[in-house]
Amino acid sequence: MNCRNVASTRPSTSRRPSAKSSACPPSRRRDRSQRWSRRDPPARRVNRADRLALLCCIGAGFATLLDSAVIGYAVPALARGLDASTADLQWLLAAYSLTFGLGLVPGGRLGDAFGRRGLFLVGMAVFLAGSAAAGLAGDVLWVVAGRFIQGFGAGLVSAQVLGIIQDRFAGPARVRALAAYTIAGATAAVVGPILAGVVLALAPDDWSWRLLLMLSAPFLAVTLGLAWRFIPAVPRSARRIDLDLPAVILLGAIVVIVTLPVIDPGVGRSMAWLVAAVVLVLVSALVVWEIRYRARGRVPLFAPELVRSAGFVSGNLVALLWFGAVVGHGTIITLFLLDGFGLAALAVAIALIPSALSRIVASSLTSRLHARIGSRTIPLALGINVLALGGITAVVLTLDGTTLVIAIVLVEIVLGAASGILEPPLRATTLGFAPAGFHGVAASFLQLTQRLAATFFLALLTGVLFTADGAGASRTSLATGTVICGILVLVAFAISLAPALHRRPVFAPLAAHPA
Repeated sequence: MNCRNVASTRPSTSRRPSAKSSACPPSRRRDRSQRWSRRDPPARRVNRADRLALLCCIGAGFATLLDSAVIGYAVPALARGLDASTADLQWLLAAYSLTFGLGLVPGGRLGDAFGRRGLFLVGMAVFLAGSAAAGLAGDVLWVVAGRFIQGFGAGLVSAQVLGIIQDRFAGPARVRALAAYTIAGATAAVVGPILAGVVLALAPDDWSWRLLLMLSAPFLAVTLGLAWRFIPAVPRSARRIDLDLPAVILLGAIVVIVTLPVIDPGVGRSMAWLVAAVVLVLVSALVVWEIRYRARGRVPLFAPELVRSAGFVSGNLVALLWFGAVVGHGTIITLFLLDGFGLAALAVAIALIPSALSRIVASSLTSRLHARIGSRTIPLALGINVLALGGITAVVLTLDGTTLVIAIVLVEIVLGAASGILEPPLRATTLGFAPAGFHGVAASFLQLTQRLAATFFLALLTGVLFTADGAGASRTSLATGTVICGILVLVAFAISLAPALHRRPVFAPLAAHPA
């Protein structure tokens, strides 16, 4: 007997059953998407205040990511102007990601305790100060110092952005908000290189890189005014603040020590055992500290509520491997086209625009794909990433001249689309495993792992590009770096197949999302 017949044999009552309830009993009516939503809080209607807060988040994301989009274009001119070595350039590119990551956790926890607005404004002010310091620096050491300051400010801002999205949006609305944030980054990836090309073409060589390091300042100033007006202040939380700064410092020290042999190969050859011993001591100290910190009733950096979640840990591993690979690949492909292939900056910007546009389009459509296949979106997008990176390696080794540039552009379009498909569902799924009260901590931890991975892999891949065969930014060194990126994403793909990331998905079905 089917569900319709069962419904027809029931005795009539005074209350007429709805069409939905008459079709099938609840146990049979429960579809796959309903099972996916059981960990998410009931979604409320998005109001005007939510949309204005999201606008500020998008503005902050655009401004900070614009800086990341142009830094690669500034490197050749900066290297000439300040006579910077390869090691100097590695630190220049890695410094921002390091302090970005280290600013996330205290930023997230202070935002949880004191409200997002104040930390949002402070972070943007710090970023502006770092931009000025780097842009007006007289030697490469001060440029690197300015990048450290910029990164810390960006970390404070980013923690509030993800916290605001977690606090104000749920279910399908959260996926759409994260997609909007991703689109802001992709838009910066389109606008930034074009502006960089124009600046490098028109400004004197010694001033061009300085202007690029301060390019995001006007956008930040506008966002600062919007945030002052539209992000509401909230009452201070009564709970105790657990910054766990010793753990943040120890983790940062571990990343720096591990990165040193990558930046200075001489350290790796002559002091390998010493480096390994120092890392072992620091890791042991971090573990002991975290255990004791937790025993005192505090919330450690590696919060057990998050670390015990296999889904959250799996999502973080996927995110750090993918992010490190994609950021590193984007940097070395830009440097190769500029320094190795000899294209003008504006030509490189135009060549890479289609990739950024494909990322924007894919990000805007990813919620619909997620509605159809759910968290399987993650391994699907990672698989496309692996194939695209393999394609880049193949064309770099087999083609030359204009044909090579055209082939790179075409494969980069696929890579951009795959990244746009991946990022919003990966973030939303991973953060959905965070319990109530840990949204800011979880968002900060996710970005922390990504940025520390970027610190290491940017230094590694930049070194590979300039030193792999002793010929500078050659095709062989680019292929070597791209193979490394492909291996990282392949490992992320394998992890993304683990049941933990799919067993208890987060979101209600996105089919209700209007087309």
